[in-house]
Amino acid sequence: MDHKRLLEERLREAVCEGDTDAVQDLVNIGVDVNARQAVSGWTPLHWACKKGYLDVAALLLKNGADKNVRTEAGETAVSLCNNQQILYLLSTSSDVTRVTNDLSLHTVTSAYTQPDNFLYAAMNPSKVKNNTYDESGVIMLSHDELVLKIRIASTADPDFVEIELPRSELTYQALLGICCKELNLTPHQILKLRKLPNTRLRKDKDIQRLQNFQEIEVITTSFTDTINIYASLQGANGISNNLPTLTPANGYQSISKKDQTILY
Repeated sequence: MDHKRLLEERLREAVCEGDTDAVQDLVNIGVDVNARQAVSGWTPLHWACKKGYLDVAALLLKNGADKNVRTEAGETAVSLCNNQQILYLLSTSSDVTRVTNDLSLHTVTSAYTQPDNFLYAAMNPSKVKNNTYDESGVIMLSHDELVLKIRIASTADPDFVEIELPRSELTYQALLGICCKELNLTPHQILKLRKLPNTRLRKDKDIQRLQNFQEIEVITTSFTDTINIYASLQGANGISNNLPTLTPANGYQSISKKDQTILY
């Protein structure tokens, strides 16, 4: 057996054992993820699907595994798979119609209604090194971290940033600190944290009730607020100013009094 075929056989063995580290090492040195076994025609993806290893299947797909390759008996990866989460993962890559037809070989009525946390875990093994599984074999996120999605409210960029908050530090101050770090803010710029769509986060217990992938908006002080506060302080000290009149981002007019700003 030549060196190339030996490495391909090692890849198939690593897949069958569910050894993601060995699979990644072999992929890194260029072993073909679509190499077919000489007699059966099975690829590593066929074995991952047959064995039900979600994280291995995700790793292979991420590195170019072709789900449409057929064995000598005409089997696809989908037709060999009984794991609903792998079937869902296969269905999210390119040719959904063909996968839907192949699904007729199995009863997988809930394959398209599973939550996304197992997909996140499978595609991000470095963030969830100590994977755990529930009773049905679904890969779950690490119990050590809470994954949240944060963004600054009312900005031109609507995208969220994913953060990991250690479950040993589920406090309001810890979340505030990581929001400042990830969004390049200071604590004085943050007015409040809002759990979407409409719940204000105020204390540690609010943070401890959050679930993975909860979307959180960071409400910050605007430039208008800063100008109005500055003008109010100047007026209180009897100092005139020629600051321009600004319209708040929310579209409401405002007037500044001695110690407050009124919206109307």
